[in-house]
Amino acid sequence: MSFEKQLLPVVRPKSHSVSVLEYTEGRLMVTWFTGTREGTEDQIGVTSTMKPGSAEWSEPETMIRMFEYEGDHWVTEQVVPIETESGETVVYTWASPLSTFSLRGEGEHAAWLRVIEDNRPFRFRWSDGKAQDLECLSGQAGLEELGIVFQGKPKLRHPDQGPAGGWVMPYHTQREPLYFRSRFLFVAGDGVTLEPSEADLYQPPGALEPALARFSDDRWLCYMRYGKRGEGFVWRSESIDGCRTFTDPVATNLRNPHAAVDIAVGQSGRMVIIYNDSHSLRTPLTLGVSEDEGRTFRAQDVETVQGEFSYPKLHQTRDGQWRLFYTHYRTGIAHVRFDEEWLMAGRKVVGM
Repeated sequence: MSFEKQLLPVVRPKSHSVSVLEYTEGRLMVTWFTGTREGTEDQIGVTSTMKPGSAEWSEPETMIRMFEYEGDHWVTEQVVPIETESGETVVYTWASPLSTFSLRGEGEHAAWLRVIEDNRPFRFRWSDGKAQDLECLSGQAGLEELGIVFQGKPKLRHPDQGPAGGWVMPYHTQREPLYFRSRFLFVAGDGVTLEPSEADLYQPPGALEPALARFSDDRWLCYMRYGKRGEGFVWRSESIDGCRTFTDPVATNLRNPHAAVDIAVGQSGRMVIIYNDSHSLRTPLTLGVSEDEGRTFRAQDVETVQGEFSYPKLHQTRDGQWRLFYTHYRTGIAHVRFDEEWLMAGRKVVGM
């Protein structure tokens, strides 16, 4: 049994919202955003990579910083990479214009912060250490003009085909009248051709930040963050037509403090989940493994002390090694390696 933890290098005081991509040739890329405080104008998107066979992460490299668009300056948020069929990197993100920032807080705690409802979706090509071909996606493929949030981990649509088979890109809306609804895009192998899914998942007070797990080309699960702190449980929905439509979200037995979760299906066929087992706090951070598609889990806590451990991402590399990435106290990104045998020794949790 194994469990190993390390912290990725940092470049600014606050770090949040990690994503992870494993390239066809085995290199791992992790991305997140960082600044003096979440939502301030100095926020940038960064990346760190690990080569096959290495145990060391590269020093973070800036992918995108404040940019100009339509006469305004825009501040980026999550950066979500995918690989194209030709091996290139295309990154989906969202950004808010400085003209809509609002002053929040009082005294020394006051700061000008972005307004999520005013953001627009963007993408760019990451090549030669530069963000190139930046494009606004508002209104494309069913996307709303404003309030689109890419946060969930994209999943290969047909893993046996690799990136050529395209991706499923989860996102949620965060502007009235479509507040806190989970949706999906199909991204073709070129990384840019988009097709909307018919799915539009909602239950009051909101079902957001969808996380996907694939059992087969047609059968998928989606778990979602509950839209209010203090009373919620993780939402669950199922698809039998390859993410084109989903069942209405139903509440699981897993507590949720209005925080992101992630799920995945491993090479063993078992389902793995990472979530905050609380109604109000982003601790503990709990890993679970299920042999019955989420009805029950064996669970182990990754973090239990007071603090924020959130926005997790799961990934099993081609060598079978499970990896977990998450926000660690809002000051850095943690990387945990674990195996299913360690999880199977944990306590029993009823999932449904």
